[in-house]
Amino acid sequence: MMDLQEAWKKLENDKLTKPVTGAVHIQKKSKHPVQKLKTAYLQTTGFSVLFLICFIALFFYFHEPLVKIGLVMVIISYIFFFITNFSMYRKINVVLPIDKSLKQVLAHTHQFITDNIRFQKRVALFIYPVAGTAGFMMGGSIGGGNVEKMMQDTTVLIIGGIVMAVLTPLCYLLANWMYKISYGKCLVELQERIDQLEDPN
Repeated sequence: MMDLQEAWKKLENDKLTKPVTGAVHIQKKSKHPVQKLKTAYLQTTGFSVLFLICFIALFFYFHEPLVKIGLVMVIISYIFFFITNFSMYRKINVVLPIDKSLKQVLAHTHQFITDNIRFQKRVALFIYPVAGTAGFMMGGSIGGGNVEKMMQDTTVLIIGGIVMAVLTPLCYLLANWMYKISYGKCLVELQERIDQLEDPN
């Protein structure tokens, strides 16, 4: 009867000599970069829901029409990000082929995630000023002032414009840093695996 060591050697030889076909499902606890990226999108979706709930609560807390309009714009933005991130979470396939098409699948996954992140960054550039304006008006409302009258003051508008001009690039840099923390390392690791498939040596 073949002992355990001989059986293991035979299994390894079969892997080397016989073509491998089919697919493998990455388990949730796997450290594969594709699974990490899928998990990152799920976490981002969760944060989108959390912030969405907070802004909906603020919408009912403030009564000034201008503040409500600003908050509606922010809420719509977070609904967009929720849909986008949850859609990406569902699209990332963790059932990977183990034949020659593996490299193509990984390369496609890397590319469409990179494109999605770039798209979200560009959209966010238009949202930051809206969110900043809503925050500016909420601050005025909390301060006890009349928001509509405050927004008619030229000095206030100039100050608000300066604040937006400063905050928008700062928010972009912060978001870029957060994207790198959430996705950057995983994308680098995924690219390394693609490179290894292109040049196994």
